[in-house]
Amino acid sequence: MRIFLATLLTFFVTGILILTTRIWGLGQQFAEFNNPFFEGQTPQLILKADTVAKAFAAIQLKRDVVIWLDVRLSVGNVPFILPSARDIEFLKSKTDQQKLNPTQKVLLGGKLSDYPWDQIKDFYSGAPTLKDFYSSFPDTRFILNIIDNVSDVDTVIVDTIKALHPDKRTFIQSDGLVLIKAIKDLKPEWVYGTSVPDLMRFLSFDSMLVLPATQFKGDVFVAPFVIMKRKAFNDEIIAEMRRRHKRIYLGPIANAQQLQEANNIKAEGLITEDLQQLLELIAEGQK
Repeated sequence: MRIFLATLLTFFVTGILILTTRIWGLGQQFAEFNNPFFEGQTPQLILKADTVAKAFAAIQLKRDVVIWLDVRLSVGNVPFILPSARDIEFLKSKTDQQKLNPTQKVLLGGKLSDYPWDQIKDFYSGAPTLKDFYSSFPDTRFILNIIDNVSDVDTVIVDTIKALHPDKRTFIQSDGLVLIKAIKDLKPEWVYGTSVPDLMRFLSFDSMLVLPATQFKGDVFVAPFVIMKRKAFNDEIIAEMRRRHKRIYLGPIANAQQLQEANNIKAEGLITEDLQQLLELIAEGQK
């Protein structure tokens, strides 16, 4: 009987704590965030690009397209653009080189940021630098997805583009929350997105019924459709983001079903790896 009463009391106290936390969270007021980055047509179409040529072709197709860049850092702090999925090509080549020349000392690092820029550039046939994009497209908006968590990455990114009028056209995104926070401390006037820890926290707090009390310092809710083999968001999370006046960017969008889901949510940003395909999906959906 004591165990039953103790259990009952525990549930009662837990319920009170959850209810109190929810009431506190729902009582928070949020101002709408506006920035020149959001000006123009909605939804914004966002293309993931890893070459200047791909970005140029996209801008020819849709002048106001936003370009998403996966930003990496080499030894010597040169920010360059390359999707992380391609790292294995370079790292394997170094391992193979050492096997073929066992007496020659070959630098073997576990990640791309362990290598100097000249080796990376030569292997990837002149991979573009971050500065190449900002210089080549002075009127284009960019989402910088910071991949490598290395020393001084925040100051390197800021210093690299500071002379190229970045303030109205720069959006910082990263899987790492610490990277977003570090750059935001230096450039609070830029736009900031959503890390993987943010997404996981939303899902966890929602399962505990205290989503309204979840802290989120980003300006825009950015999410793929799936994360770690599970849905990256749900209706409750979207509703909470709307309550906080957050814009929503989703993708990459690969098919009509995902586009319809984004449209149902009224997402302000549609991310794609193929702009022509996305435009065709949008046109088909409007028929």
